Amino acid sequence: MGKAGGLKEIKLHHRRPRRVFVQIAFIASIVWVFYHTLSSLGGKLYPDLPAEKPQQPKEWENHSAFTQSLSNVLALLPDEQRTQRLLTPIESTGEQRMKEFGIRTRQYKQLFDAWEKLHINKTKSQRFVQDDVLQRLYQNPSIATFLERDMTEIVHNYESYRSIVTQLSTLLFPWTAPYFADHLQLRQQLHSAPRGLVFSAGNDQVRYLLTSIPAIRRLGCQLPIEVMYLGDDDLRPSSRTALEQLPGVITRDLRKMVNDKGWALRGWAGKPFAVLFSSFREVIFIDADSLFLQNPEILFDDFAYRETGALFFKDRLMFPESKREWMQKVLPEPVSSKAQQTRLWDGQSGHMQESGVLVLDTYKHFLSLLLVTRMNGPDRDGDEKKGIRGVYDMLFGDKETFWLGWELAGDTDYAFHNGSVGTIGVAHAETPRPAPSTAAGLSTPSKEYTVCAPQLLHLDRMGRPLWFNGWLLENKFAKAGEKRPAKFEAYVREEGRVPDWQLRESNMACLTSKKMFSLSQEESDVLDMTIAFGRRCEAF
Repeated sequence: MGKAGGLKEIKLHHRRPRRVFVQIAFIASIVWVFYHTLSSLGGKLYPDLPAEKPQQPKEWENHSAFTQSLSNVLALLPDEQRTQRLLTPIESTGEQRMKEFGIRTRQYKQLFDAWEKLHINKTKSQRFVQDDVLQRLYQNPSIATFLERDMTEIVHNYESYRSIVTQLSTLLFPWTAPYFADHLQLRQQLHSAPRGLVFSAGNDQVRYLLTSIPAIRRLGCQLPIEVMYLGDDDLRPSSRTALEQLPGVITRDLRKMVNDKGWALRGWAGKPFAVLFSSFREVIFIDADSLFLQNPEILFDDFAYRETGALFFKDRLMFPESKREWMQKVLPEPVSSKAQQTRLWDGQSGHMQESGVLVLDTYKHFLSLLLVTRMNGPDRDGDEKKGIRGVYDMLFGDKETFWLGWELAGDTDYAFHNGSVGTIGVAHAETPRPAPSTAAGLSTPSKEYTVCAPQLLHLDRMGRPLWFNGWLLENKFAKAGEKRPAKFEAYVREEGRVPDWQLRESNMACLTSKKMFSLSQEESDVLDMTIAFGRRCEAF
């Protein structure tokens, strides 16, 4: 009995662990089913809770930026009709031609920006063009899957897009090749380029630069300098040698960089080309006859330049003329608020900009600057016999083409320096004669001051002389033996009334103002130093 009972008890104890295990497994299965049921219903039961993000394959992490850029390019691919419109040569002339090239440049910019983003590879230390899109597609077929497109379709559309961008760039701005492989390469070399000063000069302006460059160095500017010229006839080898003996100066031949077949690059028109094809990203372009009384580098710190990357200077306020109707014909709609604030629009003057100094970020405004080169290149000159109206038939030289080129390209990131304009030289005091109707019983009119000089003075934001054009001579057109430096004693500034200016012979401009300002000792010393450099190189 004892043995039998003990055996039964032992068997019962052996069954308990198995029963407990079954119970635990049963409970665990219920918990598992309950948890996953709640997880699947979580978004419905608790809509405020963020849904769990699915895990992306590792390939997506490696190629997501590339895939998105490729997707953008494929989405922008023009259809057959739009492609035909984009690539049809522009045969119009005058205002309509300017407008059409502005519209095409805006369209090109949209295509170019997407194309550039697809082909630029950025690392922490460098940035370069990577032209291996098809290879990456073949090596990573999952990209086509992500895009939900057939690989064959992607390759064909990519090649079509490439062909359109290439043909459109050739139609709009063909003169950059073959010196530069394409616009993508040209723009990327500007991205990390340094700041610098750019001059353009020919044989007749060499002494100007042998005067102004040493003066700029004495003012503390140590930026590299490039002097652009147009072949040996423009700047002879001996002149280039003299300039390159100055510290930090290199001369470069624009003629080798620009393909001007069918037209000729010359004179004023070389300015935008000199800026664009320099070795610098941020450029202060200075005309050969422009002189600084302060270190030009401070212009890079101007808040308007820092905000826009393009700083221009105003011309004299004279010759009232409304060009609103003309601007409405030229500028694509809608006309920007900036364009409507210009003198050409409101009729104050037909002259808004003077281009003696330009401060530009060439990388930021790459396509706008390209359009300005077109306005000063093949579209510059008209031909009356052929019924062709050129840009220079509608504008006075290059100076208005900069801000107008920006506007045509749809680029309103530019500013005009808000320092006053004036003239510098010797002030003559005058007492104006009162009008007959007001002569009796009134106090004696206050004196007015007039300064006559060929120099156009630009003041800084504090009202002090910053730079002027027209160089140092009292008469730029004097014969060789009669050239003398002007006397710089005082300056007057515009008060906003058009009649204050009078233009006389030999480009002599007279400005009358109620206020006259004397030069400081430091400003007089800078001018004396500059004149001394001029005497040293026998400029007068």
